[in-house]
Amino acid sequence: MAPRRQGATGEREAEDIHGCCVPGECLRPREPVRIEDAIRVLCNNDTCAVGRYMHRECFEQWEGGVLAYLKSCGRARSWSERQRHQNLWTKKGYDLAFKACGCRCGRGHLKKDLDWTPPGAAVRADDEKKKRRRARSGRTPAAVDARSRAFSLSSSGSCSPPSAPSEPSASPTHAAPHSMTPAKRNSKPEIVSDRIRAGAGANGIFSRRLDFSTFNLLPKHKVNSYQIKIEDEGNHGNDDTRLFILSTLAGQHKPRVSCALCKETLHVFDRYPLVDGTFFLSPRQHTSSAVEVKVEGRTQYLTCVCMGCLERCDPDRTIRCRFCGQKWDGSSLVLGTMYSYDIFMATPCCAERLKCNNCYKPLLHPHQRLNYSDYSHPVTCPHCRVVDTHFVKPLSYCFTKRVFPLFQQWP
Repeated sequence: MAPRRQGATGEREAEDIHGCCVPGECLRPREPVRIEDAIRVLCNNDTCAVGRYMHRECFEQWEGGVLAYLKSCGRARSWSERQRHQNLWTKKGYDLAFKACGCRCGRGHLKKDLDWTPPGAAVRADDEKKKRRRARSGRTPAAVDARSRAFSLSSSGSCSPPSAPSEPSASPTHAAPHSMTPAKRNSKPEIVSDRIRAGAGANGIFSRRLDFSTFNLLPKHKVNSYQIKIEDEGNHGNDDTRLFILSTLAGQHKPRVSCALCKETLHVFDRYPLVDGTFFLSPRQHTSSAVEVKVEGRTQYLTCVCMGCLERCDPDRTIRCRFCGQKWDGSSLVLGTMYSYDIFMATPCCAERLKCNNCYKPLLHPHQRLNYSDYSHPVTCPHCRVVDTHFVKPLSYCFTKRVFPLFQQWP
């Protein structure tokens, strides 16, 4: 184990380990950060006292938001997904994306510490090599890390638990290439806990996904486990998101949902990917089909956007800011899961989107930026003192399907 720093610096490092310094919402607020499984970041504010360590899951979600911001920046627009991942924390990419890396201290920006290696990393790397060798020799361990599994379009049976017969998948019927024909189902029954059965809706109202052919409309480089949520961690980890979505919709007797933009009906599936699109929570009811829920005492609305609108598969699905004309792009969002904030309001593109809902005066300076989830939180207007989720506005107020019309309502 690396020697601990001495003196005041060492004391501060010890304190930092206990709390997650992720900007926005921590995914594991009750769990201290374990240094052996942490990600270390550096703030360019020398007096920052927020901390330097994040839970790995929190960092990965936060990093995903920074990558989405980088995708809209200058020369990075022409980079591939792989190039953006490679360049993000180097000078080449960070100089473009640092504005999306604001620290909770409010005076600095965070950057991943590429020179830091957590204690025991070498041991874990050796263990991973041993696991891979065992897998090649046919002695695969029972628990496999979700991040190490490759996404396979031919593995139609791996995402479906045994339960009472339910209606078959009614995904849009995109023809799958011959190389992507679903393989035979594994005849071995999968063991699923009673908790997961109950959470998934044992009454069978949710669809059983028979194959992944609907995702064939995606570019090939996006058909992977980073862009599409396929792992179900219910038997050996945290599966709260899936249980939350399925139990909420089961309580409303809703086996289907509608896209907030095009109104297309989407089937909800009993395993990841839960929908051919993605869910998100918003403090505003953007559409009548959004389901009201209570999250940490606050009223939120569970809303869905289909994959076609996220990917802007055709010109009719492209929406633009009514004020500056910039296109909204949801192609960087992970499919089949849920975001805990309003995805439409997480990246305001112009000053009009930063105004108070009551007095219409600016809440932030034009150069100021918040973290993605912070735009969905209630704030107090410094001018009229009204508390509201001011940055979350109606879709028809912010967006249009034409270039600079006077007004445009959704169909």
